[in-house]
Amino acid sequence: MEGEVSEFLRQNRETAAWLEGVRGVCESDKLWLCRREFILRNLEDFCGPGQPPPPPDSNHRGLDRLLAYSMVWVNHVFTGCRYPPLVMEKALKMAESIKVSDAPVHTTRDELVSKVKKRGITSSNEGLSEEPLKKRSTDDTSTTEAGCTNLTEDLNSSTNVGWKVDHCQEVQQTDTGPGSCAAPEQCSVSNESNRKMVKDGLQISMSTTTVKPPRRPTDGEIKERQSFFNKLYKRVAWKLVSVGGFNPNHDYTEVLDECIKTLKSTLDIAFVPLKDLAELPQNKTSQENMVCELRCQAVYIGMGCGKTRASAQAVASREAIKLFQKKKLVVKICKRKFSGREVEDLVLLDDECRAPQLPPALQNPQDLL
Repeated sequence: MEGEVSEFLRQNRETAAWLEGVRGVCESDKLWLCRREFILRNLEDFCGPGQPPPPPDSNHRGLDRLLAYSMVWVNHVFTGCRYPPLVMEKALKMAESIKVSDAPVHTTRDELVSKVKKRGITSSNEGLSEEPLKKRSTDDTSTTEAGCTNLTEDLNSSTNVGWKVDHCQEVQQTDTGPGSCAAPEQCSVSNESNRKMVKDGLQISMSTTTVKPPRRPTDGEIKERQSFFNKLYKRVAWKLVSVGGFNPNHDYTEVLDECIKTLKSTLDIAFVPLKDLAELPQNKTSQENMVCELRCQAVYIGMGCGKTRASAQAVASREAIKLFQKKKLVVKICKRKFSGREVEDLVLLDDECRAPQLPPALQNPQDLL
């Protein structure tokens, strides 16, 4: 089934690009492939047949509900969380035709407690009277049911503005805090999920993935950065004149850093071992085992490889200075690879370069904006 989805997206590039816009920055490939199919199969039912998908940040009521249901479904499948009956029934029905391979196996709280009792392990609650325990259980259940009812109303009516994809951490927030499951009775423990604690066979909490929509730089932010690099372009030109022009033997790390500091900004430097970048062409010599990425004001300006951090930075700085030799530089939003998927990044480019070949990013551009 995944092959059919991939083929459909290859033939519909606009839809594929739109889908990447609703993917969470921390979402694993396995989880995303399943949620992607869920969204595609139910898109027309929530956003209208024959209509182009609404922009991810458009506050479209139908899209917000669809993304919420998609998170309900993947949270249930991959982390074992459970939701109010009406919500669960709706989400499972929407996913009827989706097959998930290698889905994690979950152990419910009741099953876990039963196993503990069979092994003859007593809990720290032994010795307490039954009445207080029974009363506390009743109180907890009533609180949970009330919260679940509110959630069901929110999903069905879409009147809760908080139900957007970046707020779909869990079904409700009780005393266990945001991001935890509604109550121990409604949560299960997965062998592959992030388990926090199992204490006395009773207390179970789970961490979940917070999904954030990608943030696209505004036109104003791009203009501000363009203005900065126009000034930096002149500073670099003056500095090169003072040192006798471009020469590979110059210390361009110092030249670049000094020019940026005169504009009261800083040069941001990131290093990653070459072996950790599978997407970087492995045509480097065995002596080059470190990669350096240079940025200024969150804009990518150069990358280089070297045996050490210092040599990698020197190569990256030289490449950046070579870029400043072009006639005109522009700040643009470009697609780059990061952790196996395409992301949007601010990049400084030669204005005459129409199809730049950009290496994978060492840092997530979304974390830098």
